[in-house]
Amino acid sequence: MCGITGIIGLKKEESIAKIQAMTDALAHRGPDVGAIFAEDGIAMGHRRLSIIDLSVLGNQPYWDVSKRYVMVFNGEIYNYQEVRATLDYPWQSNSDTEVLLAAFIKYGERCVDYFNGMFAFAIWDTQTEKLFIARDRLGVKPMYYALVDNTLVFGSELRSILASGLVARKLNGDSIYDYLSFLAVRTPYTLVEGIFQLPPATAGWFEAGTLTLNTYWNLVPETIDKTITNASYTEVVATVKDLFEKSVASRMVADVPVAAFLSGGIDSSAIVGAMRKHTDKPIRTFSIGFEEKQFDESKYAQLIADKNKTEHRNFILTPTRLLQELPNYFKKMDTPRIDGVNVYMVSQFVAGTGTKVAMSGLGGDELFAGYTGFKRWKKLMPFAELLQNKFIAALVGLLLTLKPKRSFAKLFDYCQDSTRGLLSFYNNNRRIFLQKEVRAILKDKNIQGHSLHQKIDLNNAKQLEPYGQYSVAELKGYTLDVLLTDTDLMSMAWALELREPFFDYKFVSYVLQVKDAFKLNGKTPKTLLVDALKEHLPDAVVYRPKMGFAFPWDKWVRGELKDFCEASINRLASRKEFDGKAMIYLWNRFLKGNNEVMWMHIWSLVVLDCWLDENGF
Repeated sequence: MCGITGIIGLKKEESIAKIQAMTDALAHRGPDVGAIFAEDGIAMGHRRLSIIDLSVLGNQPYWDVSKRYVMVFNGEIYNYQEVRATLDYPWQSNSDTEVLLAAFIKYGERCVDYFNGMFAFAIWDTQTEKLFIARDRLGVKPMYYALVDNTLVFGSELRSILASGLVARKLNGDSIYDYLSFLAVRTPYTLVEGIFQLPPATAGWFEAGTLTLNTYWNLVPETIDKTITNASYTEVVATVKDLFEKSVASRMVADVPVAAFLSGGIDSSAIVGAMRKHTDKPIRTFSIGFEEKQFDESKYAQLIADKNKTEHRNFILTPTRLLQELPNYFKKMDTPRIDGVNVYMVSQFVAGTGTKVAMSGLGGDELFAGYTGFKRWKKLMPFAELLQNKFIAALVGLLLTLKPKRSFAKLFDYCQDSTRGLLSFYNNNRRIFLQKEVRAILKDKNIQGHSLHQKIDLNNAKQLEPYGQYSVAELKGYTLDVLLTDTDLMSMAWALELREPFFDYKFVSYVLQVKDAFKLNGKTPKTLLVDALKEHLPDAVVYRPKMGFAFPWDKWVRGELKDFCEASINRLASRKEFDGKAMIYLWNRFLKGNNEVMWMHIWSLVVLDCWLDENGF
């Protein structure tokens, strides 16, 4: 796990200082080793967090034995030992980095087909002067890039691109709209004009000033697998169990101990149980507890820790401790994040114990219908198109006039949405600020925002049953742009590598195609997952109330953080992108207790202001 940077297209003397600044900006991602390489036309930088092959032989930028190819790589190839066994190559190390490069030498751009892992990498061919870049199938690891004239700049974080000094600090108006609507900018865009994210499952070449990108894998195949849809429940349960436990086992490969986040919920408990099944070595587990019993899950985490005989530590997080940490959080925040503070605090505690790698339960809800949005879509889907016509919109508009409720306003937005079907439902379900609310506080009233990327997956999703369809929208939307981004940025802020077994691409592809009736039966949450992994899940965990990881933000924004928030709102209101009067009006409505303005609305604006201020916009 590392931080990578690159500049292609500048003379050596022009690029050295820039690549050093870009690489230094990522020092938190890889505190073990830092190095750069620069020649005319190519400069690369790397910050290393040593996980596999801890020797100097695993350091990067990494050259092949012929000295033709040089690469930088962030992530892990979990099946690197299998891939290595198929390659005839004069090995110099035991690293997955060298396996990745050797696979590229043999297979070229199709090397990505052989990798199961989380990765973003770049390989420079010194003979052809071409660069190959790629990102993993589900977008677990990030890569940002910008094209400036004929020069390509790339890095693991937005801040590294800005540190190059090659990209003007100009905000993207549509991206601001995205952020206010969905708490994140939609891939492949960023808040900065001209800086993009490489989409998941995307690879391509940069040559002579031109970048050509292609999708190498689709989340949903063009034709779904009938052996999955025709399988019996017993067969599906057995396959889910097998694929999940293989995913966990593969993610335990490391030359340092692998720990686990343990909330005591179904997902993290299943991971810890599968870890114990595949090792006799000590396992460290970590949980967060609260003094307020309504938020505290630590007794369930302890129950699973005792069952699996782990070395368990529970950290008590107090409001005072969290509020004290907020200034540091804003400094480490690469893009505006309102939920990332959760991962940030847990990662700080875990990394403070000397732990370098931990498992995360992220992904269980998204694949096994753990959110209310799944059930809503299943109920609405037969009528989705019918509701989106002028007559229904007019009726809802009249109802909204007579009784101005937020739920009616969201339904009105849905009825008028031209994107239709699943996409418009998903957008509407995930929206924080309503469309009219975004336009009220933005000065440019014509901004529309961006749509979900890779439409082919959304189109192919029509073959799936409703829960599978909604999972696809989740994986392309909130999961990618919020959850996975939060997980990477806020764990790597503390040089902690998080691995997510639920995001094994073989596991994801299989579960998406499973029948809805198998995923939920109404008796237990995430029925299929529970039945597949029941040996790891005591009834006390399965049937307990779902608590989540929540903080009393509403109280804080009105109380301890009121002055801080007010200063941010006033500062944001003075910016040219915003309608200052509308912004202040929104703040005053919140203070007066208007239930149409939630703490999340205010806090998202505060976080945006802090990011703009911290990054010199």
